[in-house]
Amino acid sequence: MHSSRSDKPDLTVIMCTYNEVERIGMAIEEFSDSMQDRSEVVEVIIVDNGSTDGTREFLESLEETNLRVIFNERNLGKGGSIRKAISESSGRYVVIHDPDLEYRAKDVWPLLDATRDADAAMGLGSRVLGGNVSYEYVANYLGVRFLTWSINLLFRGHLTDTATAMKMLNGDHARNMNLRCSGFDLDFELVTSTLRMGGPIVETRVSYSPRTVDEGKKIRAYRDGIAALLAILRDRFRPKREFTVIPGSNTSIVDHKNDDQFG
Repeated sequence: MHSSRSDKPDLTVIMCTYNEVERIGMAIEEFSDSMQDRSEVVEVIIVDNGSTDGTREFLESLEETNLRVIFNERNLGKGGSIRKAISESSGRYVVIHDPDLEYRAKDVWPLLDATRDADAAMGLGSRVLGGNVSYEYVANYLGVRFLTWSINLLFRGHLTDTATAMKMLNGDHARNMNLRCSGFDLDFELVTSTLRMGGPIVETRVSYSPRTVDEGKKIRAYRDGIAALLAILRDRFRPKREFTVIPGSNTSIVDHKNDDQFG
């Protein structure tokens, strides 16, 4: 699955993990199985955000040459880890795919096809497109609906699920974005930045099997929802020129002291 920068992989898969020792191995295997009928050259980047439950040791034991593992020396938050992985990516397309088994690896490929066919800047794996919505917590569902409605209103979008953790991005577009968020709010900043930069966005339906807090779910509806709303409002009024990385500039990735900020 791995390819060097000079080879320009078709797809970079980003998996960010924090204390997922019971799921990360299955997630890697599931994605590998999903590739059996695909011809794309793929690189996989796994970012571990300081796991303490054995995830790090498991990743260190992997002998596969077809993936790359980055071990954060400090807690960068989920968003900070994704930003780091994007900066290290080289694929023509980049997909964020959580290895917590809430999303299915097989859904990556229809999303890639749709994004590529539409020549879109971004593709979203919608959990609500076509109905039949599945959520464990009403607050989470209502929060997602409200934040998606807010983005559509403020940015003139027509999207159904801006909070989805499965996001496909044109690689050059992803690496050219001046991203700032370090928590779960990055999920929304990726969308708002793309809309402000004028990039078209497509959606495909994806399956979703939500887990509970007891099963390891880390996002908190109220705390993380407020942070997301603030990021949305900020991006609505940021000057358009600030959404693109300035060549030669140094953009920092901020530490996130609270481990719960990682998904």
